[in-house]
Amino acid sequence: MSYKIKSKKKVDLNKIKLDIEISNNYLKKHIGKAYKNVSEKANIPGFRKGKIPYQVIDANFGRQYVLDEAASLSISELYPDIITESNLNPIDYPKIKVTNLEENSPLSFEVELELEPEIELPRYKGIKVTGYSTNVTDEELERQIENIRNSYVSLEPVEEGKTVEKGDYVTIDFDGEIEGSPFEGGNAKDYLLEVGSNTLFSGFEDLLIGMKKGDTKKATLTLPEDIKDNNLTGKKADFNILVKEVKRKVLPDIDEDFLKELGDYASLDDFKSSIKEKLTEQKKNFRREKIVGEILNYLTENMKTKIPDIMITRRIKQINEEIDGSLKEQNMSREVYLKAVNITEEKLNQEIKERASIEIKEYLIFKALEREEKKKIEPAEDEINKEKDNIIKSYNKEQDIDKIKKFLESNEGKDTIIRTLRRKKIIDLLVDNASIVEDKNEGLKDKRKIWAPGKSEKQDETENEKIWTPDSK
Repeated sequence: MSYKIKSKKKVDLNKIKLDIEISNNYLKKHIGKAYKNVSEKANIPGFRKGKIPYQVIDANFGRQYVLDEAASLSISELYPDIITESNLNPIDYPKIKVTNLEENSPLSFEVELELEPEIELPRYKGIKVTGYSTNVTDEELERQIENIRNSYVSLEPVEEGKTVEKGDYVTIDFDGEIEGSPFEGGNAKDYLLEVGSNTLFSGFEDLLIGMKKGDTKKATLTLPEDIKDNNLTGKKADFNILVKEVKRKVLPDIDEDFLKELGDYASLDDFKSSIKEKLTEQKKNFRREKIVGEILNYLTENMKTKIPDIMITRRIKQINEEIDGSLKEQNMSREVYLKAVNITEEKLNQEIKERASIEIKEYLIFKALEREEKKKIEPAEDEINKEKDNIIKSYNKEQDIDKIKKFLESNEGKDTIIRTLRRKKIIDLLVDNASIVEDKNEGLKDKRKIWAPGKSEKQDETENEKIWTPDSK
């Protein structure tokens, strides 16, 4: 064998030192490479780079310099094998100290490594979490049906003589002046406005209520704080308003034609049943998402082991690279992005740091859980094959299918599936062993998107079940 690990000892909480010896034959094989490297880098008058004789190199640099280069090459080539054989997970570059380097003796050196910490797991069974109801109430069902009708709403002119009401859509011309002069944002032609939407500045839309098509109005308003130009706040503006068109939202009737437009529904009851089924599925996913989220919050907040700074620093760097890569694809600068999402660089960096810390904690917790529950989470061959089939079915293009099949048949692909299934089983284990306190409120708990006909029926994996790992792609 080219090397042997003579000893392995712990020198600190997460640090280990290996004493390693590389055979003299292996070292000698790299002396020729060392001479070549020096020859290509050296600048010696009278000799071309890459064509410098060995004896000239010895005369200018010394034989020991070449041996040092050979030692560096030998260690660099064997280091990955040494780490793999040792079953170690270093989180930083190694500190290497050569302890013996002679031309006719084995090369001896020490490697000091900082490793991923093996954390002490918090209590992970019986964690108290909230279980939100999966029942769909009649009110929720009707509200969702109204949402669907609203997505197919049409705007139709009101009857002649009908006055503007809140919720109507009006087309208007308006001219505004301050002390006889126009101002930015105070003038428009053929402006379509939903009355009551607070699209324009405070008080303006109230002026339209009660007007009719063709009506004009003169009015004076004190400009509010939310006006675009802050210098105009508090000033009085005179407006001339013309109402050119008044339209009102008309919801479609849920008749046979409307149901055909939505999908293959035999009747209204069939449609309602389908909507209720989708809402129930969504609430089940939401319930699980919240349970998993509360479990992970508990585990990360109660994790006592200190995370090495280098792990967080490197994850922060990765996140920034991911953000910059995404912005580059969209031809957007970081400055434009910060302005668009209304966040400062300092605030963004703080959020990235917090995210990196949470992701590292979750990663270490899951590794510890994999060790603790190893026997229960190892997937069987039929589970691996089923997962493989599910992944392949999620692709449509033949080219993509061939590519993913090839990957999944490789050792790396199979390892990826196994890791994924282990994490799923861990999440199932955590949920199954949680102490769930049922919430009595039947309503949906947030403003997330509601499924509607025409949208994809495929349920995405919840964010809480996507655990970052160093090998994430």
